[in-house]
Amino acid sequence: PTLRLEKKMDSGKKMSRVVEFKTILLTLCHKEFQGISPQVTKLKNRMETTNDTVIKELMIDKLKERRQGTVRFMGELFKAKMERAKVERILHMCIQNLLRDIRNPNEDDIVCLEVLLETAGKQLDVIKARNYMDQYFMRISKMSKNSQLPLRLSFKCQDLLDLRKRNWSSRRETTVAKPSQESRIGSNRPIAPSRQDAGALEQITIPKRVGNRYSSLSVASPATPSVQLVRKTPPAPSLKKSPRTVKKDVTFNLKPDSKSLEKIERDVVALVEEYYCCGKEGLKEAALCIQDIKSPAHHWMVVKHAIVLSLEKRERERKLTIELLVWLFKFKKVLTTADFQKGLRAIFDDLEDIKMDIPYAGKFVNSMCQIFLKYKCIDQATLSSFQSQK
Repeated sequence: PTLRLEKKMDSGKKMSRVVEFKTILLTLCHKEFQGISPQVTKLKNRMETTNDTVIKELMIDKLKERRQGTVRFMGELFKAKMERAKVERILHMCIQNLLRDIRNPNEDDIVCLEVLLETAGKQLDVIKARNYMDQYFMRISKMSKNSQLPLRLSFKCQDLLDLRKRNWSSRRETTVAKPSQESRIGSNRPIAPSRQDAGALEQITIPKRVGNRYSSLSVASPATPSVQLVRKTPPAPSLKKSPRTVKKDVTFNLKPDSKSLEKIERDVVALVEEYYCCGKEGLKEAALCIQDIKSPAHHWMVVKHAIVLSLEKRERERKLTIELLVWLFKFKKVLTTADFQKGLRAIFDDLEDIKMDIPYAGKFVNSMCQIFLKYKCIDQATLSSFQSQK
C-alpha cells in the first residue's frame, strides 16, 4: 500500500508526495532506534523536567524496552523478507552502532545486540556479509574479555559467541532429552544393570514365576527351577605407573618465525577491516590494536596492507586509510618514516601484479603518496626512487 504525505512549507504552500508504507515503517523504526522519534523525544523531555526519581526510573526502563522491542521488530521484518536489502543495511548500521565502544560499553547496547543477533543473526550471517560478521564477533570476543565489564554482561557476550559456534541453533534444539527409567519400564524393555551395581554379589538367584497372581490360592505347584545370573567382574585396572619423562631445558628464540609473521599479518588485516566498519570513530581503537601487537618492527605491515586493502574498495575506504596512517604518524607517533619507506617499497615492488587485478592501482597509490609527502611521512627522494623502479 501507498500513502500520500502532505507537508506545509514556510511560504504556505502544501507539498504532497506518495510514499510506500514499507518505506515509512522502516524510517520510523530507524528513528526509534536512534532515539529521535517524536515519541522518544517526548519521553526524554518529560524525564528531564520531572524531579521524581521513581518516575525517572520508570521512564528509563520504558525507553530501554522500546529500543529492545524496536530491534526485535526490525529483525522479524528481515526474517519476513520485507524490503530485505534496506532492512539488512539498517541492521548492519545498528550493529555497528551498538559495537562502537567495546572498552566502556553501555549495558543497554549489549542487551539490544543480544536481542538483534538472536532474532536475525542466522539470516545476517551469509557469505556476502561474512567479513562484516567476523569483525562484529571479533569485537564481541574482545568485549567479553574486558575485566571492567560486569559478569552478567560478559556472559551475554559469551552466549552470543557460543550461539554462532552452534550454527545459530539454541541450546534447546541441540540437547536431546534422554528417556527416563520409568518410561523404559513401561515400554516392557529389559533394563541393563547400572554401574552402581558393580560392587554387588557375584551370583544372584531369581525364582521363576509360574502361573498368575492367584496361584497362591490354588494347589501348590511343583518346585520350579530357578535361573541363575552370573555376573563377571572386570579385571582390576593395573596400578603400575608409566615411567616419568623428564623435560629438557627449553631455549627460547626471541626472533619471530614465519608462523608469528603470518599471525601478525592476519591481525593487521583484521584491524584494518574493523576500522573500515567503524569509520573515524575507530581511530583510537585501531591505534590500541596496533600497540597490542607489540611488534614495532612490523608496523610497516600496517602501511602496506591498509593501502592495498583500500585499492579494491571505494573512495570512502581510501580516505579513511589516509586519515588513519597520517594520524598514526603525526599525532600518535606509532608509525615512523622507516615504516612508510618499507611499506611503500613493498607496494611498489608488487604494483605490477596488483595492476592486473586493479588497473587504477598506480593512480590511487600515487595520489596517496602526495598526501604522505605533504605531512612528511616520506621524503621526495625516497619516493622518486620507488617510482622509478616500478
